[in-house]
Amino acid sequence: MANVVIAADRPKLIYVAHRHPRYSHDEFIRRWRQHGSLGMSQPRWRNVALYLHCDQVDGLTRSLPILECDGVAIVVYRSEQARQAHIADEGARRTMKADELDTFAQPVATTSLLVRERVERHGPFAEFRLFVFWTISGAAEQARYGEPSLADTDVALTHNRPRDHAGSPLWARVDELTSASVETLDSVADEIYRDGPAVGGEPRFVLTRPVVLHDLPDLP
Repeated sequence: MANVVIAADRPKLIYVAHRHPRYSHDEFIRRWRQHGSLGMSQPRWRNVALYLHCDQVDGLTRSLPILECDGVAIVVYRSEQARQAHIADEGARRTMKADELDTFAQPVATTSLLVRERVERHGPFAEFRLFVFWTISGAAEQARYGEPSLADTDVALTHNRPRDHAGSPLWARVDELTSASVETLDSVADEIYRDGPAVGGEPRFVLTRPVVLHDLPDLP
């Protein structure tokens, strides 16, 4: 499967998944899939083009600052109009929010960010996906910070920036780097971490294994 290139008018939601305390990590992954299946069973799911669960896995150097979580989800809507129709379905929203209480440690809305993506380096859909969650101080927010050297690697890179700057977003940018090699992603993460402080950046890393639950890349 090739990397899906998301059209500029397709809103993309990223949320960090923290398991409910009653679950172990493995138990949570199964419960998360059930939550996803419930969401996809709703009529409003016709508004969604792409849905991924990216399960947290080990493999990064211990010294790297890790964003503690159990996974990261990606939801891509077919259009902004479709997103608005999706969130306007009050019945489905109530159903999913009730299920969130049994699935997650906190509501999805508190750990999510609506973004616009920019693919910097294309690559095939790979076995591992590294997320880099950035906070930025001062003028560095507009800089091209933390750019790793990806020459001679199989790594694909996508930047995600908040679509709505009216509020205070959780993160200034979320990067996705994909590769078939954990060792390669670990090396790239180390480079990003070493360069981050020099430009005022504060990265947090999550290594994951992505699972595609819903994919309609050929929709107009």
